[in-house]
Parts: sequence; C-alpha cells; structure tokens
Amino acid sequence: MSVMTNMGNFIVALPPSDIWLTDEQAAEFLNYEKGYFKAAIICLKDFPKPKFVTETIKGRRWNLGQVSKWLNERPDTLKKTPGRPRKI
Repeated sequence: MSVMTNMGNFIVALPPSDIWLTDEQAAEFLNYEKGYFKAAIICLKDFPKPKFVTETIKGRRWNLGQVSKWLNERPDTLKKTPGRPRKI
C-alpha cells in the first residue's frame, strides 16, 4: 500500500511507514469518531505509541504503517462493525 500525492509537477508515492497522521486523520482512517478514538482507542495497551512533534496533544502523530498493522492483527471479533460502539 502506498499513498500518492501531486506536488506541482511531481507525483510522490510514499510507503505507509513514512506517513504520519494527526488524531483526526487516524480516527477517520480507523472509522471512529474523533472523541471515541481519543477516549478509548489510544488507551488500549496494544495500540501503537504516537510520535510528538510538539509538546502539546496537537503535536501527536500516528504512523500509518503501525496503525494498519495493529488493525490487521486484531481478532475479527474486535474489528469495528457498523452500529453502536462495542465494549472493548
């Protein structure tokens, strides 16, 4: 999996390990509401640790490769299904 973006006259493709997501982007990628992602998902002991680009929570970044790996390794019984939030 790679991400492509158009930067002027250049097209750049990056591997997931080189892409860092904000809280909002990570929540959207995992298909969670931002508040639920911050309150419940990032607290899970097996969820990847963030990298901080500043000392505030606004500077927290999540590696797309690590988040994808975490999502793929979850048992099918814990993967998100449409509807109400499940108990973890």
